[in-house]
Amino acid sequence: MAAAHGLVTVWLHVPPEREEEFNDWYNLEHIAQIVNIPGFTCGRRYATDQQVPKYLAWYEAIDEHVEPGPGFRHAVDHPTPWSLRMRRFYGENRFRNNYRLSSAFGAAPGPDASWLYLVQTDCADPAQAEEFDDWYDHEHLPALAQVPGVVRARRYIAVSGAPKSLAAFELAAREVYASPAWLAARETPRTARMRRLFSNARRAIYRLILPTVLPGSPPLP
Repeated sequence: MAAAHGLVTVWLHVPPEREEEFNDWYNLEHIAQIVNIPGFTCGRRYATDQQVPKYLAWYEAIDEHVEPGPGFRHAVDHPTPWSLRMRRFYGENRFRNNYRLSSAFGAAPGPDASWLYLVQTDCADPAQAEEFDDWYDHEHLPALAQVPGVVRARRYIAVSGAPKSLAAFELAAREVYASPAWLAARETPRTARMRRLFSNARRAIYRLILPTVLPGSPPLP
């Protein structure tokens, strides 16, 4: 698999009575369509019971320039008939962000980790943004990456969309992100100071619902 320094996330929500067809569309047609666009390296799907939107599509790319590129734009501007039908179901309940990788710890798991814990935030004080990023990438993320059950930890900076920071923790079990070791790793003087800078913070735990799809995977006819 090519190195992935970019990420495209798509959050979607549909009414409960539309979920079965929505999941069929994503799993049987749409995710392979996107992953096969040049520049994408893989895709996965997650769901959460904590918030709306419920569904998250996770597309890794060689860099942050793939999402605004012609391949992805063509897929957006020329939807398949099934994609066009799905747009009526999710409507405005769709949010797409484009990111570049800022830091990473751990190797790609095989098989995929069953859980994904996401922390999104802005830095409340632009004057402290440089220190905030340094703390996150060089102290906080590596400390949490050492917690038992954390398979991989990565942090991204939004090129488009908000909040600006996205920390992603692939977990072997749901309970890891609230374990004693996790909570202990967070308790440092600098972390306490940086935590006060969190703004527009969002946290959610997602379960894997579709494992990694690689380029070359054909959509069903």
